[in-house]
Amino acid sequence: MRFRLIRVLALLAVLVAAFAGVAQALDFDDEDPHPPHPEIGLLYHYEIGTHAGCIPHHVVIVSGQLPPGLKLTQIGYQTALVDGVATEVGTFSAWLAVKDCENRSAETLFTWDVWSRRFGIDTKSLQPAVAGSSYSFTLATWGIPSNTTWQLTGGALPAGLTLSKEGVISGTPTATGSATFTVKATGVAKDFTGTRIDSRELTLNVAQPLSVRLSRPAVEAGVPARTSLVVAGGAPPYTWSATGGLPAGLAVAADGTLTGVPTKAGSYLVGLHGVDANGSTTDVQVRLVVRPRLAIATKQLPAASTGHTYRARLATRGGVSGLSWSIAAGALPRGLQLSRSGTIAGTPAAPGSFRITFRVRDAIGATFKKTLKLTVR
Repeated sequence: MRFRLIRVLALLAVLVAAFAGVAQALDFDDEDPHPPHPEIGLLYHYEIGTHAGCIPHHVVIVSGQLPPGLKLTQIGYQTALVDGVATEVGTFSAWLAVKDCENRSAETLFTWDVWSRRFGIDTKSLQPAVAGSSYSFTLATWGIPSNTTWQLTGGALPAGLTLSKEGVISGTPTATGSATFTVKATGVAKDFTGTRIDSRELTLNVAQPLSVRLSRPAVEAGVPARTSLVVAGGAPPYTWSATGGLPAGLAVAADGTLTGVPTKAGSYLVGLHGVDANGSTTDVQVRLVVRPRLAIATKQLPAASTGHTYRARLATRGGVSGLSWSIAAGALPRGLQLSRSGTIAGTPAAPGSFRITFRVRDAIGATFKKTLKLTVR
């Protein structure tokens, strides 16, 4: 009986040794590996464990290829790592071999299915800035909701501006010009699916400071008026509204055009509020002069003498400078002429009494007529 027991125990020992040998054969921990999906932009980290044989182990690529952007490294006696950021969508397979210290090896086929990008920078362009004016623009991402951190990785922002880790470009640019730079977004997924990155090159233009003037700085009481804001620099287009000082009878359109019929002469400092293409606001003031209504002020002409040089200047009141004179009816004595500036000059050839209707026109098109008598003795 005792002999039989010894034989059974010996047989069990042999079987246990045999099974132990099979269990300890050099191999990968996962005999049928299913690597997690890489993804364009995802920081990929996949550890491959090995067992049995003598250490250290070394994992190598026998054939095939890893997804572009990923690399294989040995990080421990029995652990290899595939990491990096995949750059190409598709399915990639590679036979990997684990080799031990005695150069024994085992091979397994690994397959990676690389997904398309699921997180990225959504901002494609930046609103222009204006030198000397405050600026703020928030960069945006799309895709998997993430806690995103931003950083500048190339080039430089315009002087006076900074990029916060929250993705806000802000500050007051100090000079005009164009700046090209690269920003990087690092997003830690809120659903714990990993960390993703994306980079983009952007250009920010800084325009000249805003300059505003009126196309016609003077209008005339009682005469239909039209004058427009002439805007230089800034970030057009602008939407305008009046904030005060507008002459009675005039209104401001959103495009900065002032129209209407002013009712009272005077000098007005008109306040205007503008909103530019970035949504930034600006407040300016422009001076508008409302001149009195144009009229001929000359009440009578001095008499002339036959054969003697004559010169008389017609006078006006009101109106907008840039006057032009003409004769609307009648005629000057022979030998006299009227200049466009309103001067009657020459040498009358014969005596007589002449009734002439003079017409004056100012720079905005207003006209006035008056009949005067000229006597030549």
